[in-house]
Amino acid sequence: MRTPTVCSEYLVDLLQYIENHGVDAKSLITAIGFTPEQHLTAEGRFPLRLFEVLMDVASVMLDDSFLGAHAGADSSPTAWGMVSYIGMSAPNSRAAFDSVAQFSRLLIDHGDVMFSELGSDLTQLVWVVPERKPVSRHLAEFFFTSLYRANKAILNRWCNQREVCFSHAGPEDISEIERILEAPVKYNCSANYVEFDSHFLDRPTRFPHTGIYNSLVQTARAELAKLQMEDRIVKDVIASVLRHLPSGVPKLDNVAAELGLAPRTLQRRLNNTDVNFKSLVDDARKQRSRQLVGESDMALLDISAELGFSDQSSFQKAFKRWFGLAPGRYRMSQQLLNNSPG
Repeated sequence: MRTPTVCSEYLVDLLQYIENHGVDAKSLITAIGFTPEQHLTAEGRFPLRLFEVLMDVASVMLDDSFLGAHAGADSSPTAWGMVSYIGMSAPNSRAAFDSVAQFSRLLIDHGDVMFSELGSDLTQLVWVVPERKPVSRHLAEFFFTSLYRANKAILNRWCNQREVCFSHAGPEDISEIERILEAPVKYNCSANYVEFDSHFLDRPTRFPHTGIYNSLVQTARAELAKLQMEDRIVKDVIASVLRHLPSGVPKLDNVAAELGLAPRTLQRRLNNTDVNFKSLVDDARKQRSRQLVGESDMALLDISAELGFSDQSSFQKAFKRWFGLAPGRYRMSQQLLNNSPG
């Protein structure tokens, strides 16, 4: 199971913020019980849950109930560097915000940022996280404050209406976080998102440059590949398909819902791989058929139903395409192989 992580720049910025406000490294290590740098991965990533622990402990040590928002506002542009440059060189603001959605996992690879236009008037950047793996209040406020401040220049230039919303409960007095964000803030909302008017989305950015934009997008995609995120989504899709097959071949929408993703998010992730949804369904059936035919005594008719085929004939044709033998002959060959001496 992959461990969700944050970029090392976020860790450096958070530790620097904590130290600048009076907590030395030795005191922090004593309080949290580990040395943060020792948990950096070979790719320079830091476990998300330990990042949350750092913020929770620092909040207590600094007596700061808005630690996440304060640290997010204080974070350097370095973490958002590549994503910011993609946005700056994009042909228009729509492409700039879409780049935030596409490459936010370079910052925090947990959940997805969705770029959604609500009619002709409003746009949202929504951070969708799995229900079974929610994030802490400090992390949500850190990420959104960092995200908002990184894109604030675009919003300041064109937007009259903007609002930052959080799904968690907040304090009665929200004046401090509204001061930090310089925007209205709401708690207990349906999701974590930034909402703003969308009339400017087709306007060119300040420094549009097709060549630079395309080059940076390719680099960002390569960085995402290094995280091996797409390998994980392929495995998750196959596992979900296998669970659905006894009830029939699932649609992409069904699998996306089970994985806690929007259909277009799942499609986007699969587009970054060398496979498509149809081929993954085929792979799932192939894997399961090998097990059921070669390693069980289940009747072929029942296996056909288990794999979501409409009839046994269709299953037999597919099996022969996969393995070059009809399922009955394949089973016999496996039995002979298993019973052979030595």
